[in-house]
Formats: sequence, structure tokens, C-alpha cells
Amino acid sequence: MDTMINNIRDVFSIFHDGGIIDCQGDLNKLILTIQCNYLAELINPDFENFYVDLICVNKLDFDPWMNPIDLKKIEFKSHEEYLKVDLEILSSEIEDDYVLITCNQHDTDLDYCGGNLIISANDFRLFDHNKNVMTIEELDLICRLYWDKFSKRE
Repeated sequence: MDTMINNIRDVFSIFHDGGIIDCQGDLNKLILTIQCNYLAELINPDFENFYVDLICVNKLDFDPWMNPIDLKKIEFKSHEEYLKVDLEILSSEIEDDYVLITCNQHDTDLDYCGGNLIISANDFRLFDHNKNVMTIEELDLICRLYWDKFSKRE
């Protein structure tokens, strides 16, 4: 299976319980702001966010879970409509040739409570809160440190 799609899935899996809180750019380069305090503060106690640059996005869609379920499904006019509402990342998996990110959404003023974010891109870049380049291995190490420390709590 394609290494790039696996890496994109892994990055979003590591950001479990983090939130996609903003997006900038277009499908050539889409910059997602991921708020994941519990991991970011392991780099620096003042850090809150990470940034994922998706390069050459081939597919970007959001399939909302309507609330109540019988509401007519929302037709989004642009990715900004669903990427700027604080989508809480629950899980990430590969389906066909894209990454399927399952998300919650807690704003009760909206008619959906979450959904599936669908992404396919040719490449990505990962940055910490200060926009320092990170590797997926560095992010994974931070994640493992967090969960090791978490498991030792009483």
C-alpha cells in the first residue's frame, strides 16, 4: 500500500482527541491547524497547535452526521465551511485510496454532530506550534511519551 497514504493516516491517528480548528490555502497546499494541547505541550508548555500542510490534494470531502438524523444532508459550498468548525479527531483509517478521518463536532448551533472527513493528497508536511518542521517519527515519539506517562498515573 502507498506509504504516503499510510503516513497521512498515521498523523491523524496520532492526533486522536485533537481538533482541526482552522484551514488556510487551497487544494495545491492546504494548511490545517490541529489543536492538540496534550501533545504540543510536551514540546513546549506554551504550545497548543500543530500544522499539517496537505500538498496537491486529490480528494477533500466531508460526510456529516446530521442531528437529528432525519435532517436533509448539508451540501457544503467549500472546505472552509467544515474545516473551520473544530472537528475533533476520533480515528483515522484507509478506505480505498483515501484517508477517512472520523470526527465529532460539538457546536450545538450546527445541524450535524460530526462526520467523516475524506482526504487524499500527494504529500504532506508536519510542523509544531512555532512552525518548526517535524517528522512523523518525532510526532510518534511524543505520542508514545505522553501515553507512557499517562499509563503511570494513579
